[in-house]
Amino acid sequence: MAPVKLPCDLEEEILSRLPPLSLVRSRTVCQHWNSLLHDKSFLNKHVARVRPQFIFLTESKAHSINIDLHTGGTDPTAIDLTHTTITSCDGFLFRHFWKQGVAFWNPWLRQVVWIEYVDKSFHFCGVGYDYDSNVPEKRYKILGYLNCLRDVSDTYQVSYKRVAIYECSSRALKFLDAPFKNWPTMDPLSLNGNLYWVTSNPETHECFIRSFDFSSETFKTFCLLPCEKNHSRDQLVLAVYKRDGFSLLKQCYVTGEISVWVTKEKIDAAEVVWINLMTLPTSNLPKLINKLCGISYFIFEKTLIMCCGDQETGAASIYIVREDMCKKIQIGYEIVRFSHCVYLPNFISVPSEFRSLPV
Repeated sequence: MAPVKLPCDLEEEILSRLPPLSLVRSRTVCQHWNSLLHDKSFLNKHVARVRPQFIFLTESKAHSINIDLHTGGTDPTAIDLTHTTITSCDGFLFRHFWKQGVAFWNPWLRQVVWIEYVDKSFHFCGVGYDYDSNVPEKRYKILGYLNCLRDVSDTYQVSYKRVAIYECSSRALKFLDAPFKNWPTMDPLSLNGNLYWVTSNPETHECFIRSFDFSSETFKTFCLLPCEKNHSRDQLVLAVYKRDGFSLLKQCYVTGEISVWVTKEKIDAAEVVWINLMTLPTSNLPKLINKLCGISYFIFEKTLIMCCGDQETGAASIYIVREDMCKKIQIGYEIVRFSHCVYLPNFISVPSEFRSLPV
């Protein structure tokens, strides 16, 4: 009996429901299936259906975790690693190794390349990109700074921080004439090629989002937040929402109540409009104050998934919270140093400018 060929739309519907690793393996079946991993509409459909997956770093391990939102269960896989920091940009992961360089990592395609700084004292901040109309690919850049010395007199020098950009394609370090006072006070988010973080005006205490634009290479005020701090120890945490928007988590220090706002439109819209997505009861919620490892979270189907250290032990823990559930899952017993959510699976090969770098 001759094999029956399924209609293309039915094939795509079936493939869009596969887990990321299974989908990656299917690339070798035929040219059409391989091309789907470069089709934006197909990837959007897949992302909407895939179970939440993220990376959680402790002292010596990186945990790869996916979550079943129906049962609240997790499936953790641990990999031994020396502690570093990790961030994401455009669906790729960047692991920064102090005084060594940055590893560019696509966990789904299992591709890793190495970016090595000439000046080992370069302090990593975040990754973004800009566009050149004459070049089809994005130009990735790393924002950071160097500690420099300035002569005050013939016998006296003072230290200062100088903002710089490392251009990955040319492997060149470029200094910027930008004041360091605009520097992020927390790890920034990378979205649509730029960096974003929450800050406040020290005089008025007004809270807002500041950004660094890699195209113009300038710091900017992006927008006001939908809420203010009522107490100096209230927590405000920014995250990516639905690929091209923001979510903001606020925990009241006094009551412990958590509220989440999201942007109504894409962040490149002329005006940023926030809407209140959920307000969660105070019972069983962890206190987010004084989390030395930071707080990482994302929203999936009106479920809040938070990664942070346990309130008493500091051990890596995941909290799955919605109206009818608040579940805590401890991942091992080591003290967590840093957590980062891998929000978007990326099935695109690492850019050519990185493939040319030594691994």
